Amino acid sequence: MAEHTPAPYAPRSVYGYALYIGSNLLILLYLIWAFIPEEFLNDYLSLSYWPSKYWAVAIPVWAITAILLFGFIIYPAINMLLTPNIDDIRTITDKYSISECVTVTGGIPPIFDIPISQVCRTLYLPDDNEN
Repeated sequence: MAEHTPAPYAPRSVYGYALYIGSNLLILLYLIWAFIPEEFLNDYLSLSYWPSKYWAVAIPVWAITAILLFGFIIYPAINMLLTPNIDDIRTITDKYSISECVTVTGGIPPIFDIPISQVCRTLYLPDDNEN
C-alpha cells in the first residue's frame, strides 16, 4: 500500500503526464473547432459533424458566469448563513474557550479568555480613579 504523500511516485507521474497531454489535446481541438471555418473542416478534413459555433462562445461564458456567481454571491452567502448573530453566545465563547483558573501565588498566571463583562467594564465604564 502506498503511503499518502505529495511527493511524486511512478503512478502519479504517469497519470499527471497523461492528464497534461489530454488537456493540451482538448484545448487544441477546441481551438480548431472554434476558429477554423466549417467549410474548411468539411471540404479538406472531411469532418462533417461539429457542434454549432455558438457553443464555442457559450460554454466559456457560462462557465465564467457560474464561477463568478459562486465566488461573489453563493460562497459569501453560505458563510453569512453559517456565522452566528452578533448577540449569540457563540460569538463570545465556544467549546475551545478557557475559563479563568485559580493561580498559585507568585506563579505564572495561566492563559484564559477574559469574560465579556470584564472587557465591557474596562472599555466602556468610566474609571473612578480618574480626576
